[in-house]
Amino acid sequence: MKIVTTILAAMLAVCTAGPGLAQTQAPAAGKKKAAAPAATAPPGWPANAAQSIYLARSTMMALQQAVETGNFTVLRDLGSPGFRAQNTAADLAIRFQALRQAGADLTAVAVIAPQLSTPPFLDPQKQLHLVGLFPTQPLEIDFDLSFENVDNRWRISAIGVTAAPAPKGPDSGEKGKPAK
Repeated sequence: MKIVTTILAAMLAVCTAGPGLAQTQAPAAGKKKAAAPAATAPPGWPANAAQSIYLARSTMMALQQAVETGNFTVLRDLGSPGFRAQNTAADLAIRFQALRQAGADLTAVAVIAPQLSTPPFLDPQKQLHLVGLFPTQPLEIDFDLSFENVDNRWRISAIGVTAAPAPKGPDSGEKGKPAK
């Protein structure tokens, strides 16, 4: 219970941070840069660990609601302009039909910490990538998420999520990568 309380407190802190979730940008020429608070991420780094967890959780919760209701409009609207141009709500419904058919319940991601298989990283196009899994039972939720900074907010640019039977024990073998 202490872990859940700690996680919820961290989520609340991240949610109340507001603009702190945005990528830092260089000030325009001629403008002085304001002193950054000590708790912010170093320049050039888009998200700290708590922010990365928040992005993974909030994206997965939006996906859960879409899978549960069959309405993928909000998930699409949370995307970057490129993501919205490439995907209709109907396209997303088809892409995640397997999750719905498998009866995957993603609600546990709200309280279970994701396990990132690689540290969050920026690709050459400055998109933030989060790859890992939520160790839920009976299905493990694997994810491969990319985000683009649009107007100082991280927007979904790619989403890959699969649900597979969770390993029975710690020595059950290698975990599969999510489809994209």
